[in-house]
Amino acid sequence: MRIKGLVKASNQVRDQLKIGIPINEVPQFKQYVAGSIKTTEQICAKAKISPNQLPLPSRKAYQFLKSVDLKNLPIVQQHSPLQSQKRISIRQIRPQHQRLQCQIAEVANGSGLKSKQGQELVQQLQHTAQDIEGLCDRQGATPANLTGQSRQIYCWVKFLLSDDNLQSHLNAVHTFQQLLQLGLERKQSLNASYKEFKDPKTLSIEFANMSALYRCKLGSESGTLKINEGFILADASVLQALVDSILKGKSPQTTRVFLEYSLSEEFAELLLAMELIVEDLEETAQGNAHNLEEVFKRVNQVYFNGTLNQPKLCWSHTYSKRKFGHYEPSRDRVVISLTLDSKKVPRYVVDFVMYHELLHTVHGHRIQNGRYRVHTPEFRVDERQFSQYSQAQQHLNRLAQAS
Repeated sequence: MRIKGLVKASNQVRDQLKIGIPINEVPQFKQYVAGSIKTTEQICAKAKISPNQLPLPSRKAYQFLKSVDLKNLPIVQQHSPLQSQKRISIRQIRPQHQRLQCQIAEVANGSGLKSKQGQELVQQLQHTAQDIEGLCDRQGATPANLTGQSRQIYCWVKFLLSDDNLQSHLNAVHTFQQLLQLGLERKQSLNASYKEFKDPKTLSIEFANMSALYRCKLGSESGTLKINEGFILADASVLQALVDSILKGKSPQTTRVFLEYSLSEEFAELLLAMELIVEDLEETAQGNAHNLEEVFKRVNQVYFNGTLNQPKLCWSHTYSKRKFGHYEPSRDRVVISLTLDSKKVPRYVVDFVMYHELLHTVHGHRIQNGRYRVHTPEFRVDERQFSQYSQAQQHLNRLAQAS
C-alpha cells in the first residue's frame, strides 16, 4: 500500500531543511511535518498495518519525517532566492545512464578495469560528472539543486569515481551475472516468465541508485534487472537470495536474507555516502548541545593519544535515526547526525559515534574476497575498546527504534 504524496512531502521537507526555514514560517513547517506523520499513521491504522510495513519508498519517507527534530530546526531570517528557486533537471540523463550501464557490463564481464575499455569507462564517468557540474555552474547553482533522477544519477556517477567503489561495483555485476547463469540453468525451478531466457546476457543487470531494493522489467526476448547500489558490498549469499527471489519468486527464506542486509550498517553507510555527495553542509562544529571540536579533542586525547589530525567536522540534518555518523575519506570530513545534538543525548554517546568515525581514519579499508570492507574484524575489536561501548550502543538502539 503506497501513500500518495508521502514521498513528495518528505522531499519537500528535506529540501527546506537544506536551505533553512525562514523564522516566520517555522510554525507552518512544524505543522506540515506533524500533519504528514499523523495522516500516514491514520491511514496505516485504518488499513491495520504499521508504517514499517509500507513499501520501501513510503516507509523511508515516513521514517525521515519522524527523524526530523522539530526542536532543533535550521532557522534563517529569509530565503536565499538562488537556493530556494533554482531547480535543475538534466536533459537526456537517462540515455547517458544507460550507456554507462552498458560500458560497465562489458568491463565487468570481460575486459576488466585496467583494460582500454575499463579506462574509457572511467573517462566517460569523469566526463559525465564534469558536464553536469558545468551545466549547474553556468546556471549559478550546484548539483545540490538537481531534481529527482538527475540528482540520483549524478550521485551514482560521483560515487563510482571515489575510492574503490567502481571496482566493487564491477565485482558485484560479475558475481550477479554468474549466479544468474547458474539459476537460469535450473529450468524446472524457474518462474514461467524466465524459462525462455537461455542466455543470461539477454538480461541486462544494473546496480543503480534507486529507492527500491530491486526491480525487473521483462520483454519477450530481453529484460532488465535493476538492483539497489547498496548491495554491491554484499556477500555472494545475499546476491544469491536476490537471484532466487527474482528467478523463482519471493519466499520467506530469501526475503529475510536480503532484507536483513538492507537494514545493515554497511548498506546504510554506502547509500549515505552517495547522498552526502550533493549535500551542501555548513561545516560548523558548534551545535545547540554539543560542540564537535570539543568532542574530537576529548576522543583524540583519550583513545588516540592526541595523534590524529582534526578532520572537517559538521552536523547533518538529513540522516535517519538508523545512521548517526559518517566519515568521508575524499573530503576528510566527519558528519554527525543532528539527532544527537540534544541535551537528552549523553556526552559519551556523541563521543562513541565520533570514536567510531575516527576509527575509519585509522583503519581505512581493505579488499577482502574481491570486496571493499571498512568494518573489518580489526575495526570491530578496536570499536569495543570504547569505555562505555555497551551503554552507548544501547542508547543508539533506543533512538533507532524510536524512529
